[in-house]
Amino acid sequence: MKKLIIIAGPSGVGKTTISRYLTQKYNIPRVITHTTRPLRSGEQDGVDYYFESADSFRQLHFFEHVKYGSYQYGSSRESLQKSFEKSDIVSLIVETAGVHTYLQELPAQAVFVYLTVSEPAELAQRLEERGDTKSQIEKRLHSPEFKRDLALDDDLLQRAHIIKNDSLDAAKAAIDQLIESLTNV
Repeated sequence: MKKLIIIAGPSGVGKTTISRYLTQKYNIPRVITHTTRPLRSGEQDGVDYYFESADSFRQLHFFEHVKYGSYQYGSSRESLQKSFEKSDIVSLIVETAGVHTYLQELPAQAVFVYLTVSEPAELAQRLEERGDTKSQIEKRLHSPEFKRDLALDDDLLQRAHIIKNDSLDAAKAAIDQLIESLTNV
């Protein structure tokens, strides 16, 4: 059976890093999501995201989409299908608000990984290290979306594999255990 590893957590927690680890170690492709935000330095269209105009974004068939700050983010059915053509296990980075949709629509396939840290103050430093400006960081840390992603509701808590990403090596070890459990079913 095909499996979709859904990765969620607050900004700066390491969602992209863990997704890249899954690709590098296990050849698990990431479902490329769509956004209307501009490219960051070093990002590539079709690799990091599909960077869309507001018009092209509206024409896609989404499982879920959210507004984060002033930009739209969403995961399309087309992109998930492309990824499943490459592998039986794929990963997807979404906001916690989008996790509910996948758990409802793909209950047997969805495996939810929630990344967190012991000290939320650590997230601001990580955002700075990835190149966000001070004003971008302040805006993000005070956004309702960021605050929402710092905690899970009861429904999500029941389905979540919670991984503390205080140490990348420890987080990778927890991911390794999860992948082993998925492939030994």
